[in-house]
Amino acid sequence: METRYLGIDIGNTNQTVALADARGELLAVERRQTDPSRGAQGILASVIEAADTLLDHRPARDAGLAALGVGFGGPVEMPTGVVRLSHQVSGWEGVPLKRLLEERFGVPVTVDNDANAATLGELVFGAGRGLRDMVYINIGTGIGGGLVFGGRLYRGASTSAGEVGHTIVLPGGPECTCGHRGCLEALCSGTAIGRRARELAEADPELGRRMRDLAGGDPQAIASKIAFRAAAEGDPGGRKVVDDTVEYLALAVGNLLNLLNPQAVILGGGVPEVGAPLFTPLRERVRDYCMEHPYRAARILPAKNGYDAGVRGAVALALEAAGMLPCG
Repeated sequence: METRYLGIDIGNTNQTVALADARGELLAVERRQTDPSRGAQGILASVIEAADTLLDHRPARDAGLAALGVGFGGPVEMPTGVVRLSHQVSGWEGVPLKRLLEERFGVPVTVDNDANAATLGELVFGAGRGLRDMVYINIGTGIGGGLVFGGRLYRGASTSAGEVGHTIVLPGGPECTCGHRGCLEALCSGTAIGRRARELAEADPELGRRMRDLAGGDPQAIASKIAFRAAAEGDPGGRKVVDDTVEYLALAVGNLLNLLNPQAVILGGGVPEVGAPLFTPLRERVRDYCMEHPYRAARILPAKNGYDAGVRGAVALALEAAGMLPCG
């Protein structure tokens, strides 16, 4: 029987459980919507039920399961796999998720935050394959990240490394969810881009005309992708929103290149899915914030794992738990 690995992505909106082989091919997938009202115990029960379904309700070893990995949407203590908290669902504080799953399935388990999981997934299965040094930045409703040095995921002294979204790019700027002001997340996340676009459309109806039209006439329906589409059509309002986004992101990426000298910065999540309208100006603008040698050494690339980034990352964590990847 071929060895199998189980990846579990516990996000704020969805849970995805996948059975995979050692190449990262997803053999079977269960997706469920996260219901915050069920609390931590209810969500954990749902995840275990989905895993049992994929294993055909057989004991893990009988099903060929070698290890399990979990990417969790919140901070996690490493290597104990104890969840520190979830910002969306109550009851996760202090839950020993690694121990509970090891006791339930009888195989090695690695639990990490979802940004680290996605980073490892891109390194093993995606755009980072074959790289030794890279930075991953996930730009969605928030901004997370991860660092890889020497082919290993770098977690830091308190397993908090890679919080790219909370680097300050505009001192005194908009307040972030972390309580500080001017964080990259508060300026370049999909949530922040949409907010700036809506504010512009409401403050200057003429400047925001095309964005309003694309949103069906409702300024409150303007989202980040509408701003990028309007900008691509030459709309000055959309162009301003995109230019500001590129400026702040280029500042962050340029600083990362100067500091870390990676082979690549890989951008994943919903916002980078717009493609060239983001990547083309970003690559040019980064040059203004970066020394020549680190700029020339690095590529700025789109992620490859797409919609499955979270669960592929969890599968990569399972490979780490099985001893098939170097631990960070």
